Amino acid sequence: MNTDNYGVYGSETKEFGGTFPVWKNIDNEGIEDNGGTFKVISSFATEYPTGTIIPTGAPVNLSGGILTILPTYEVTDIYAATVATVVKVKAAGVAKVPVAGNIVMLAPATVGTTGTAIAVSAVALADGKYELTVGAAAFGSGVALAVGDILVGATAAGSGKSILTVPTGLLRREVYIGAGATVATGASVFHGNILVDRIPPIPACVKSVLTMIKFTPE
Repeated sequence: MNTDNYGVYGSETKEFGGTFPVWKNIDNEGIEDNGGTFKVISSFATEYPTGTIIPTGAPVNLSGGILTILPTYEVTDIYAATVATVVKVKAAGVAKVPVAGNIVMLAPATVGTTGTAIAVSAVALADGKYELTVGAAAFGSGVALAVGDILVGATAAGSGKSILTVPTGLLRREVYIGAGATVATGASVFHGNILVDRIPPIPACVKSVLTMIKFTPE
């Protein structure tokens, strides 16, 4: 029996209604022991502002008690490499809300494959989409994006860059950042069956390393 207890440290009272099943099942031994604390690079309030929701199924790397999110974004409109300067991605259910300064790249064929990454210079929200200003030919000469392509966080801007982190599992439960929170924790699942259409977009390269998770369509 799993008896873990993870959450956000702070004090606030809210009421929520209804349920939204995401995990079909989790193996009895399929959760990383002890879980972890979400990684903070600058400050907690900056990276996880009040009202932030980190959804169930977000791809995460758990190492040394630290959970690092791999941001993923599904492209909703064609990005023509030579003329487009903005990439539009689906806003609903993102693992981490994009902000100016974030670095993204087209999800590579494998987690070890490098590619060209770009720093987002501006972010706007319109019609259920985040519009990421990246400039022309942002992902390499002649590289266009098609509807359904997935962008992922990257280690740095430039050519020959890697994805931000290699996931070791998926977040077990949704995490809500309430007012006054300064730390957030969560559990990582590495063995289970999840409804893939209800979680952040998962590129093929990530699925290939999470071999003990079954991604089931609705």
